[in-house]
Amino acid sequence: MSFANKRPGGRIMPARRLTPQVDPEKQFEKIALAISEIYKHNASKLSFEELYRTAYGLVLSKNGPLLYEGVKRVLETHLTERMHQDILEHVLKFNTLREAAQGEALLSSIRLLWSEHVTAMLMIKDVLMYVDKVYVKTAQLPSIYDMGMRVFRDQVLLAADQQVLKALNNAILNQIQDERKQLRDANRHMLRSVIGMLIELQDPEYPHTLYQSTFELRLHAMAGAHYLHHAQRRIEQMGAPEYVRTAQADLDAEMDRVDAYLAPSSAPKLRKEVLEKLISNYSTRILVIPGAGLAQMLDQRDIPSLGVLYKLYVQLPEALKELRDGTHNHILALGKQIMASTALTTTGPSDGADKGNTPKSPVSALDASGTAAKTAVALRWVQEILSLYDVYDEFLQKAFEESQSMRNAIKDAFIEIINANSRAPELLSLFIDENLKNGLRRMTEQEMDHILERSVLMFRFLKNKDAFEHYYKAHLAKRLLLGRSVSDDAEQSVVSKLKVECGSQFTLKLEGMFKDMQLSSDLARELRESSMAADLGFDVNVSVLTPTFWPTTLSSDTFPADALSSSSSVILPSAGGVRKAIDTFSAFYLKCHSSRRLTWQYSMGSADLKVHFGTRTHELNVSTFQMLILMLFVDGAENAQLTMTDIRERTQIPEDALTRHLQSLACGKFRVLTKTPMSRDVKPTDVFAFNNGFKSPQYRIRIPVVSARNNLETEKEKAASLAAIGQERQYLIEAAVVRIMKTRRRMTHEQLVNETIDQLSPRFMAPPKIIKEGIGKLIDRDYLQRSPEDPRIYIYLA
Repeated sequence: MSFANKRPGGRIMPARRLTPQVDPEKQFEKIALAISEIYKHNASKLSFEELYRTAYGLVLSKNGPLLYEGVKRVLETHLTERMHQDILEHVLKFNTLREAAQGEALLSSIRLLWSEHVTAMLMIKDVLMYVDKVYVKTAQLPSIYDMGMRVFRDQVLLAADQQVLKALNNAILNQIQDERKQLRDANRHMLRSVIGMLIELQDPEYPHTLYQSTFELRLHAMAGAHYLHHAQRRIEQMGAPEYVRTAQADLDAEMDRVDAYLAPSSAPKLRKEVLEKLISNYSTRILVIPGAGLAQMLDQRDIPSLGVLYKLYVQLPEALKELRDGTHNHILALGKQIMASTALTTTGPSDGADKGNTPKSPVSALDASGTAAKTAVALRWVQEILSLYDVYDEFLQKAFEESQSMRNAIKDAFIEIINANSRAPELLSLFIDENLKNGLRRMTEQEMDHILERSVLMFRFLKNKDAFEHYYKAHLAKRLLLGRSVSDDAEQSVVSKLKVECGSQFTLKLEGMFKDMQLSSDLARELRESSMAADLGFDVNVSVLTPTFWPTTLSSDTFPADALSSSSSVILPSAGGVRKAIDTFSAFYLKCHSSRRLTWQYSMGSADLKVHFGTRTHELNVSTFQMLILMLFVDGAENAQLTMTDIRERTQIPEDALTRHLQSLACGKFRVLTKTPMSRDVKPTDVFAFNNGFKSPQYRIRIPVVSARNNLETEKEKAASLAAIGQERQYLIEAAVVRIMKTRRRMTHEQLVNETIDQLSPRFMAPPKIIKEGIGKLIDRDYLQRSPEDPRIYIYLA
């Protein structure tokens, strides 16, 4: 009895299964033969299952090294033979002749061998799957497929001192260069295949692909040299529009090559080469090409070319800065042209021009011209600035891709243009006033909305917004009191937009003016419905104004000069019920508001009168002062003749206002009074009489007051406005200083001045000198004191 299979303890072990001994070399021969058949395209005759089991057995029997190295030798032998048979001949011909046909033949042969090898390796990889899974993983070797790729690289591309690789790269570059020069179209399908091969194969010496280490650098260098040569020629022959379009076409072509057959990693490098050679080197010169540079593109509104220019320049920070600066400077130049043209429009020869004296400046010439001409110039300046902004806003949207950088350049230019005109706040207010009075009569509602939107945008660019507020309040007051606005919605829309720009505090008084008008309308309705108005015989509408909301001083270009001064002291006629109407309204109002006091401003009112001229009757719409003058000639006094002095004594209308109202009645388009002697000027001795012979085809006639319309201020009026604005600023500066010091308690002079400027900047730019004066006044009034230790430090006194 044998105890060979018994373990200690008496347990019987199972008998060993005997496997037949097979020669590993013979087994490998099956694998080698199969690889040869795969390369001969006879794979359909092979049993992949049997080959897999054969490889499985070799690995299981510890013959993995034999199999792995044997496959490698078979691949090396096959590829070396094919390289000598099919490729070296093409390499020699290409290196000798350097013709496109020889290069294409070389690429075709390499592509064919590569394609066959990749297909074969995919099959071999499947057959030797167990080798990769067990042996390769344990031995830490490249996979069968990767090993096959390395064999191809070493036996084909890097053999014979890399002759094949060098020739291959030259052939590819030649095809690309011929395509750049438009000599012939490249075989893109073939290039995609051979370049894909370079991308897949790793360089044996560097951690890069063969594409990166041997091809890509030459590709970029050749592209750079090509575009450098073309840039030098084009910049001499082309204008900026054609140059940038050609440059964009070149860049698009390079990116198309990347998409078609080059590696994605080449895109940023090729883009850099094209932009550097075509744009960066000539970025300044392109913009100033004589007769065909940036200025001409902007003037001609060449949006497509500007769009191409921007797309190229935006990729280069320095070039983009030059484009921004060029656009900014061109806008400034156009702004100066607008300023010069609007000033010169009204510039005439001075009194001493013929005598060799210095002619008047544009500003003084503007002041010397008529008020209507000045107003027209003012409106044209604002309109041209807004039209110019519309042009550049279109550029911004359609050419500059709404770039914030370009938006800032455009905005800064317009801020500089607008604020260079010291009258900009007044002109803008006049422009808005004109459009709110007459805009809807000559434009659609959409156009009106656009004009107002742009006007508020221009307001945003103003540095001295408080000056605009000063003028806008006066113009709004006239529109509201004289009923000149054609759209309440448009009025409210402007105030809403200003409120968004500057906050509710800025529009508080403007909104108060609207509220007063609404309350006055309600009062008029209540008066009409009451018994107190039954005996008047005509309607009375009185606007009750809150003094803090309405302008305290109004120039003669906004209202008559005496608007809020002595107009309450005029003498009202006893006839016609005017005195009775005023007394009736006063009694009605004070009955409801006994603690208030009414101060009448007759110069702000208007009246509708039915006047008989012989057998004809007309309804005249006149100002209150005009009504007082005409009523001197009623009730049997039509034939009376009164001098200006007589009229002044009987009405107590201020002399300046009386002169203008008499001019409108006797010297204007509708001469309801006659004047002796006939002249445009009115003198105290001139005699006025009722014009019984007045004729007009219109029944209802509005008689405008001379210079009562809104016009540009004279130098005297401007000085008065600046004084009022300056006084208001002084109050705001002192209030800001007190607010800051109340919070901070102690501050240095420099800190206090800077913070005050920051707080007031939304309304106006406060000069440090004025702030210093305000601080001094607050110290005098014991709001602040200087620190005993350091006089540069202020201390708030509670």
